[in-house]
Amino acid sequence: MLKFLAGLILGIFLSLAATSWAAGVFGSGTLSGWTVSKDGEEVCSDPSVDTGSKEIECD
Repeated sequence: MLKFLAGLILGIFLSLAATSWAAGVFGSGTLSGWTVSKDGEEVCSDPSVDTGSKEIECD
């Protein structure tokens, strides 16, 4: 039972680590269905995101 619980905890930890790594590596692209607004007014929809420079670009 102890080995099962240790494996379960290790598996959860590894899956969380892989998810956060993948979000950082593959997190760039277009946010389909998202809307950027400022002061309640829509600026643009479906913006492009660059996670490396932490920017949202509206075309």
